Amino acid sequence: MKEHHSSTEHGKLFQLSLGLWRMPGSNFYPLPLKNLYKLATSMRELDVNSIMALLKVSKRKAEQYEKTLNWILGRVKDAKSMDEFFERVAEALLSEYKLDKAFALLMDRSIPLSPSSLSSAIRGNGMNINDTEAKAIISWLKEGGFLKERRVPILALSLEERVLEDIRSRGSLTYSSLRKVYGDSARRIIFSLWKKGLVNVSSFEKYRKLLESVEDIDRIPGNVSGKVFSTWQDRISGEVYSELVIPLRERISARWH
Repeated sequence: MKEHHSSTEHGKLFQLSLGLWRMPGSNFYPLPLKNLYKLATSMRELDVNSIMALLKVSKRKAEQYEKTLNWILGRVKDAKSMDEFFERVAEALLSEYKLDKAFALLMDRSIPLSPSSLSSAIRGNGMNINDTEAKAIISWLKEGGFLKERRVPILALSLEERVLEDIRSRGSLTYSSLRKVYGDSARRIIFSLWKKGLVNVSSFEKYRKLLESVEDIDRIPGNVSGKVFSTWQDRISGEVYSELVIPLRERISARWH
């Protein structure tokens, strides 16, 4: 029997000023290209207040539009129509991020397309990109009609395979969403997938050395402190153990090799 002492679940086109503006994080965001084209053809100088007024968006969103359009206009010149604008953006992305190689990798390995898988494939070619930027690339290619997807059948016979394919198909999922579907089995499966290097669980990394040697996640010897551990005592033997817990908001993301 367990006796718990603590628990944690926790103007005209391209006449814009390209002045330097810094925002931490992404270089560009998944915003509609048609709106970016509208800004480019309507404003001689970019400023947040004018963007807010024209597009009826919040200040934060207007800042994202400003930064994204500055990034695009540094690479796309003299587009004479919306269709040409879309094409030039796609060409710039293809060149800068070697998208032909990235998509070839995903297709060869039957890896579902997601921001997580695309960013991983691009980083594998030696370029920096995050999931937000990868999401923007996917969104823009779809909006321009340049990206077509085919469903790839995946046979997932075991529960572990089904959990892994759910994560891979979305790129990442919260533990709480997986737990709603798979119950407490999700905890053991996620731990197993993590040990095999198939998923990322950021809260586990601090304790990697310990966790790599764990066989039973419910009976880890001793009182181990940390946000992913809960201590309990066996009432019969008096032995103290720790069990592995996963914060409910923890995001489980797929790893691609």
